[in-house]
Amino acid sequence: MESPVIIFPHLGIEISNLPNGFSIGNFRIAFYGVLIAIGMILAVLIAMHRAKKTNQYPDHYVDIGIISIICSIVGARLYYVIFSLKEYTSFWQIFNIRQGGLAIYGGLIGGILAAYFVCRYKKISFLRAMDTAVPGIALAQAIGRWGNFFNKEAYGGYTDSLFAMQIKYSEAGGVVSEELLKNMVEVNGVKYIQVHPTYLYESAWCLLLFIILMLVSRLARYKGEILLWYLGGYAIERAIVEGFRTDQLRIGETIPVSQLLSIAIVAAAFVILLINRIRIWSHSWEPDYKYVLDDGDPGTKAHYDELKAKRSKKKKSQWETYTVDDKDGAEDTEAEETKAEEPAEEDLPEDPATAAEEAEAAAEAKEESE
Repeated sequence: MESPVIIFPHLGIEISNLPNGFSIGNFRIAFYGVLIAIGMILAVLIAMHRAKKTNQYPDHYVDIGIISIICSIVGARLYYVIFSLKEYTSFWQIFNIRQGGLAIYGGLIGGILAAYFVCRYKKISFLRAMDTAVPGIALAQAIGRWGNFFNKEAYGGYTDSLFAMQIKYSEAGGVVSEELLKNMVEVNGVKYIQVHPTYLYESAWCLLLFIILMLVSRLARYKGEILLWYLGGYAIERAIVEGFRTDQLRIGETIPVSQLLSIAIVAAAFVILLINRIRIWSHSWEPDYKYVLDDGDPGTKAHYDELKAKRSKKKKSQWETYTVDDKDGAEDTEAEETKAEEPAEEDLPEDPATAAEEAEAAAEAKEESE
């Protein structure tokens, strides 16, 4: 009988067959990528649903989603590479994301920056767009984290807690620390490392965060409030769970960069939330906020149609100006060429007949004078 790949000893769960993907012909598709793609699609669909309920134009979130997803993948890779340069012996290895190496904070930074510029171009509120999108992003993270489970990676150090997870040592995909080697267990002659299932902690937290954000959205008093709750809520979990992980990205040899960033985000998000609430309670600030937009407000279908019409009219006007100027210029050029081709009257050659008559008249005049 084949030995289990994953064991949860205190929960009585054993998993014997756990592939990390499937093949179509010679092409290998990882479950990690499939789960991330499912999460991203759901995030866009949820954002579109929320946009429709608040009288926003849902198609905006298709455009924001497509560009942000591309930029988030680039950002996730860059973040990982910057703090793991020593792992790469060749420049071209940096582009091989199929071998792993994506960091969630880099993805968030890249995606949020892309969303900001798309919103600027579309002349809609960036903060409102983020408030609309972040619940779906939390759900996408909850789903995507299970890709680490299939890859048997992104786990924590040794634990003997209720949720302790044993991974067959020969199939462990993450970093095996000295602590894990010292506490290795043997089950039926097979060696296992016993770890914190950090992917499970983060997935459960992000699912809870998704539910909370969906419930409190109507209680928001100003644009950007839901975004702040998301950033602060996620960063709390990441600051804690990052301390368990064995594959931390570090500044130097000692400082976990994602943990440090998480602490900074928690502090900033909750300070801003507190200050804004105090301003509202003290009546020193009355935010002009509407949960459901009125027709014609920035972000609605009517506003988009009006903006599109203005841009179309502007382009048409520019084209007509160009065409008229070009036509006038062509006529002026043609007239100048015609004028240049016509010789001046004083430069015309003399007609022979006229010259003979003038000579005869001059001769007669001379005879008369004599």
